[in-house]
Amino acid sequence: MRTSQIMVAILVCVLAGLLIAKKYRNPPSVEPSLSVVETLPDFTLPDLDDQPRSITEWSDRSLIINFWATWCAPCRREMPLLQSLQDGRDDDSLQVIGVAMDNLADVQQFITKTGVTYPILYGENEAAMVVESFGVEFVGLPFTAFIVPGGEILTLLAGELDADDLRELVAELDAIASGQSSVAEARKRLSAN
Repeated sequence: MRTSQIMVAILVCVLAGLLIAKKYRNPPSVEPSLSVVETLPDFTLPDLDDQPRSITEWSDRSLIINFWATWCAPCRREMPLLQSLQDGRDDDSLQVIGVAMDNLADVQQFITKTGVTYPILYGENEAAMVVESFGVEFVGLPFTAFIVPGGEILTLLAGELDADDLRELVAELDAIASGQSSVAEARKRLSAN
């Protein structure tokens, strides 16, 4: 009898864990509000050579700006996906930018181990202030902004990206960049999913 009760308790815990994991597996869009900005805030943060870099350096292309930290497991899991996306692009129409909310030494050590080659900017409090400049309360990491050429924000996502979501969002960025879609049409399609 005691073994049956333990087995039922374990089963309940496993099912609860699966439900929670399913809920948090797909990254939620950050709900728009009156305070969410429409265009990419201008910011400058240092790169891994400790040189200041302005986000406007990449304003002529679609951007995926991924806020992460070395201690964030979901962040570390999605970085190979972002690197693969960047490696698979044979043009300059899209740029992944990582923004580490961490100190320089930890970021440099992590990047050396992982071999990430897309641009990495960093800043502890400074990077958090950049997230807040999007007009959203900081909701945790990872946090990713999808920006069309010229700086209009397509969407902001909180949570870990998966390959299907990333493919869909990049297809929307590409359609907008090529003139086949507008930001409003892409947002409508994304909100229907």
